[in-house]
Amino acid sequence: MHYLHLRTTLRSAYYKTKILYSKLLNNIESISSSDRENFDKLLYCPELITLRDITDFQKHYNVVADKRLSVEKSLSDKYRNKPGWLFEGYCQCCEKNALFLADWQYSDGTAPNYRERLFCNHCGLNSRQRFILHYAKNILKGRNEIPKLFCYEQTTDFYRYLTKKMDNADVTGSEYLGTDKTSGEIINGIRCEDALGLSFENEAFDLIISNDVYEHVPDIMKALSEAYRCLKKNGMLIFSVPFFMNKKTTEQRALIDNKCKTVHLLSEQYHANPVSRKGSLVYYDFGWDILNYCKEAGFKDAYAIAYYNMLYGYIGNGMQFIFCAEKQ
Repeated sequence: MHYLHLRTTLRSAYYKTKILYSKLLNNIESISSSDRENFDKLLYCPELITLRDITDFQKHYNVVADKRLSVEKSLSDKYRNKPGWLFEGYCQCCEKNALFLADWQYSDGTAPNYRERLFCNHCGLNSRQRFILHYAKNILKGRNEIPKLFCYEQTTDFYRYLTKKMDNADVTGSEYLGTDKTSGEIINGIRCEDALGLSFENEAFDLIISNDVYEHVPDIMKALSEAYRCLKKNGMLIFSVPFFMNKKTTEQRALIDNKCKTVHLLSEQYHANPVSRKGSLVYYDFGWDILNYCKEAGFKDAYAIAYYNMLYGYIGNGMQFIFCAEKQ
């Protein structure tokens, strides 16, 4: 077994143990079916809204945010001293009732980082992963031909469930294994791909999925252009990134100079990376102009999908986002 697969297996076992521990302590946020009918629509009616700029976002957010943030705060206060707790809900990926694990990891201690938590006790996926998988499945639903799909990961629970749920698709996954590896190289069964230079031929895929990858590439325009190149006509790129919803413009944190040296424009920031103890350097804090970047890369249309629903475990900051870019 490749060590990346082993890491994923151990990580899944850890969260299952933590879910069991929270159940034993009875740290469960329970919602009965009868109660759900009386809850505010802002919290429990599935939200799926297309937004194209910060003005659209602010108009909608100002209407819905106060109620949602108030409920999120009350939950934070309730479980302030708990190592973990569970939400009763429904997993759209598993298509059954589920328990979602929340805790304080990757948070500032004020509010949980719900985007990165709320792991389903069945599939093990967190909130953003469950939404993007469900959304992608609906995009490909009803196609007669076998769609070709590329995902910038291969050793994760997300990829495992992607191949399981997209059993009607031809799915290719990969990992970035370092600068000393070549795109397209297979190492112990793991395909290596660099987002800045994919090995695939032009117009190879109907759909490309990226989960929190683009903030770690040193050249976002090159990465988006490569995705565009590899998509078929009418293909789509669906991606998530850590997103600063109140920023109009993206802030670049670091770059690679003409001597191939990393130059830090802001304080260094890293995210967890299974192939590096130090983690992956963050090059960008994305704002709403990420949509303009997509269009500059060649996409005919680009937009944000805003979503929120407590029953499905899609909460945090009053609103969550993924991004879509369509090729003509």
